[in-house]
Amino acid sequence: MRLMPGLLAALMTIPMVLPAGCTDAGLEEIELPNRVRDDKLQVNGQLCTRTPDTLVFPLRVMFVVDGSVSMGITDPPDPVTGITQRERAVRETWQNLLSQGAQDVKFAMIRFSGQAQGQLSEDLDGDGLADTYFVNDEGALDVATTQLSIIDRTSNFIGGLNEAYFELRTEFVNSDLESLPLSKYVVIFLSDGLPDLDDSEAELSATDNIIDAVGALKELADLYKVGDFSFHTAFVSSGQGATFDSAPTELLKKMADTGGGTFRSFPNGEELNFLFVDLQIIERVFTLRTLAAVNLNSVLDYEQTRKIPFMVGPNLVTDVNHDGYASCGEPLVDTDGDGLSDIIEDFFETSPFIADSDDDGLSDRMEWDINRGVIDPEDLFDPNDPTDANCIVLDPCNDEDADGVCDCIFDTDGDGLCNCFEDPEQQCADPAGRDCVDNDLDGWCDCPDLDFDGFCDYPDTDGDGLKDCEELYNGTAQNGADTDADGLPDIVEVRFRTGATDPDDRDDLDWDLTENGTEVLTGTDPRCEDAELRSKVAYRYDVQTVGLQGASTCYEFSVSNITLASTAANPYGDWPGDGKNRILIYAGEVAFDDPTTYARYRVACVSAQYRAEGDFKNPPSGRAYLTEADFVDILDFDPDVHCRRP
Repeated sequence: MRLMPGLLAALMTIPMVLPAGCTDAGLEEIELPNRVRDDKLQVNGQLCTRTPDTLVFPLRVMFVVDGSVSMGITDPPDPVTGITQRERAVRETWQNLLSQGAQDVKFAMIRFSGQAQGQLSEDLDGDGLADTYFVNDEGALDVATTQLSIIDRTSNFIGGLNEAYFELRTEFVNSDLESLPLSKYVVIFLSDGLPDLDDSEAELSATDNIIDAVGALKELADLYKVGDFSFHTAFVSSGQGATFDSAPTELLKKMADTGGGTFRSFPNGEELNFLFVDLQIIERVFTLRTLAAVNLNSVLDYEQTRKIPFMVGPNLVTDVNHDGYASCGEPLVDTDGDGLSDIIEDFFETSPFIADSDDDGLSDRMEWDINRGVIDPEDLFDPNDPTDANCIVLDPCNDEDADGVCDCIFDTDGDGLCNCFEDPEQQCADPAGRDCVDNDLDGWCDCPDLDFDGFCDYPDTDGDGLKDCEELYNGTAQNGADTDADGLPDIVEVRFRTGATDPDDRDDLDWDLTENGTEVLTGTDPRCEDAELRSKVAYRYDVQTVGLQGASTCYEFSVSNITLASTAANPYGDWPGDGKNRILIYAGEVAFDDPTTYARYRVACVSAQYRAEGDFKNPPSGRAYLTEADFVDILDFDPDVHCRRP
């Protein structure tokens, strides 16, 4: 097993056993003083929450319209225009909203009779499957609205509500988690009577099932933390009198009450409209929910610490208790910031300078974590095998002209030219204008590398620092930086081994009387009892509200006692290593009236340097300053670009 220079030096600190015949008589042990390291950093700054006019507040309106035979009597086509009232009311609603120029307003339509059918869908990624059933294309909306006039067979309320559940769930799953708390979803259910029952259904149980189905829609919106959800009902009366109308009126009222919406009855001959439904977008004022600091180059992980029984040197661990060992609660050096300490990287035979040594889409820490739980050796991940993760499904190399170079694989219009060669906005993996490169001549396209840095481009859809493939293994969301909405970003919880998919911030995994959330925020280990070291390693926060600037709340903050790591000397380049540290500050904002929902994160980055040899630190003062401009939306954040250097 190869050893890094730092580890070799650490092992050399272990006392030697003298051979037989030698004696230590006359030698006196000398106690060296415990020198205090100057390895602390304090980050001060100012921050204001974003104003409502800088954010998009999505509005989604779903029409669920009865298409049973009876609608041909209660809402017949106009004898002159041939248009039904339900068509006109739906069309006027989406036309009025779109004409107002509001951002991100979309509509879904479902017509139900004996069966339910969505009238709209859109395939956003080109895989042939619908990604959303909400659209804002006026041509598609016009066609779908016309389809609402079709009538056939019976009226199946449950079918319409089940289709609504499916389409809403699809929309929630594919939406950014942070956008859902800002969103308003409105369902408008239109019918002219009671559902038709078969012989096996009792009227009472059928009604209960319908109410339960509406409640399921509300529960679904609550589960995904949608900012505003309401279910409204409209009754088109047949004009046969109050006695005939009482039962459907009672049912539709109960449906609206369950869905948190309103009910409106339209007597026979009265013009149908949806003016009784509130379709205004409410812009909210935001407040700071989370301020979380993390040093990417310093890792606290008892699972790694307990694998290090030998003495180590100052370049591998911050030895707070000065016993020469990596003890519970002491920060380990992590030069490449992948969450796996340099010591374990050496055991694992991975590079301490590359977060994903085999470039397979899973970081070295992730592969080490997976292997810890594997029993069958054949299931072990090889951190130096780029083929075992399957994070990218490669396409075969097509070389019909036999010139030794893959032909392009993206030619959707069939004109013989690669898409990226035709479109200057699209980068090509091959400067010659082909979409596929096969440098290793294995018959398969190499992984995408559009920035030509020599590493595969693995997507990180939500920008949280966990690649999409890693999110699959972690069980965390690919469309949100904080899956469990506990105010702790997924990347931080994964590093500290707390529950990134379950809100366990109030739990105490190590029974040291300090909650997990507090330990993660203050940079102590939530999985081992480290109370005696906490005063020396815990981050200290001071956040003060300065006041309001327009619709923004402004703060001054300080995070102190951040321990810097003496990262390894890098023979390959400027980053990572050579004592450099990257400290990220996550700022999560939520609507002031909904403080426990998904936060929208911005990130700032401070670069600092510390080397144990010579006790060198930069900035020498141990202080760094951040301004409002240093905080970048998490989707746009790039530490190589946005990290502030001394």
